[in-house]
Amino acid sequence: MGVARGTDSGRRALPGAVAAAVLVGAVALSGAGADAPAVAAGGHGPRTERVNTAPDGSEAVGGGSYNAAISPDGRYVAFDSEADNLVPGDDNDGTLVHDVFLRDRRTGTLRRLNAPLGPGNADFATISADSRYVAFNAETGGMNGTYHVYVYEIRTGRLERVDLDMDANFTGGETPALSADGRYVAFVGLQATAPPQNEESGRIYVRDRRTGTTRRASRVPAKEGRGYDSPRISADGSQVAYRERSRRGGGPVGERDWADIYLADLRTGEQRQIDTTADGLPATSGSTDPLISADGRTVAFNSSAKNIVPVPDEARSYVFVRDVRSGAIRRVDGINGNQYADADAISPDGRRLLLHSYGVEYGLYVKDLRTGKDTLVSPGTDGKPRAATAGPDGMTPDGRKAVFESHLDDLVDGDTNYETDVFLRILRR
Repeated sequence: MGVARGTDSGRRALPGAVAAAVLVGAVALSGAGADAPAVAAGGHGPRTERVNTAPDGSEAVGGGSYNAAISPDGRYVAFDSEADNLVPGDDNDGTLVHDVFLRDRRTGTLRRLNAPLGPGNADFATISADSRYVAFNAETGGMNGTYHVYVYEIRTGRLERVDLDMDANFTGGETPALSADGRYVAFVGLQATAPPQNEESGRIYVRDRRTGTTRRASRVPAKEGRGYDSPRISADGSQVAYRERSRRGGGPVGERDWADIYLADLRTGEQRQIDTTADGLPATSGSTDPLISADGRTVAFNSSAKNIVPVPDEARSYVFVRDVRSGAIRRVDGINGNQYADADAISPDGRRLLLHSYGVEYGLYVKDLRTGKDTLVSPGTDGKPRAATAGPDGMTPDGRKAVFESHLDDLVDGDTNYETDVFLRILRR
């Protein structure tokens, strides 16, 4: 029996791991205090730190590091890495296995969160707004095993599997998102076997950890030949944004509108399409990467559609922000009027976006939607923009800190490992 993940590739199903109540894999980071700079910028000015370093401060070796998430207070940074020298006992036997790590910037410790689950990939961590929980994917039973979703309690080290009590044939899960207090977990449910192309692939579920119940959040009935992924959940757990996509891939002939963004209201059962014009006409091309504010009122997404609001023909991708209450929708341009951009994260109040812009000003920026101000997040050591990407939990609520990944070697001094690294940019205290 296999589990159909993201790309419908089968994976061997094995029994899920039981909860672990032991804190493991925590080591002290040499010289890694709360604000230990990897780049000295002088005083309290902006600076960049490299996060994925070994306990002695040396560079990560054995593979890249990805998918960084930061807690709202900036204390914790979670990421996954193929490196095998970050904590003792992490032996990947020469294979590029991803592990999930949590760095405590206050105490200087680093933990490998998936260690109790045994060998297998773990990735895509997210941190609750109260900084108490980390949710992530983990492959149990070794490589090519079953992917499940786990919640890790930072204080106790307890692990809890949450992709439970789903519909028939759904036995695994991935891509979690947490409500503010960690009670609700939205995730993609995975089938035990890959369905035919004309049937649904993946469903969005929400687990209530307090009551031990799971409910379906994606559309019922599902649209034929579509799949569901990319869940994001509001602070109180009542609103879930997600993507509905064609299982035949992006933009096939005769199906330009290959992906749409929906918002599920779990209190009323309403399913609302978000990537539409102000008059409610659906987007004419694919939309991806939904982001939701804490109150569920603001949803941002990326789209190549040209009918949502007037757009230049030459640009390929746009960022849109929708006010769910009023129905108003706006296009958010990249840097210096460059329309080609992608949004990676949104602040809880919906005021700021973390986005990467293309063209001349290729780099990662915090954009203030109220003032229009753009602040560079990924400068090189020469101060000029460098290519970088971030995840949906890549920015603190005040926009003062951001975490991201980059394969470039000139964001900090002494970067010689030729790997993708995870960085923290402190814009101001």
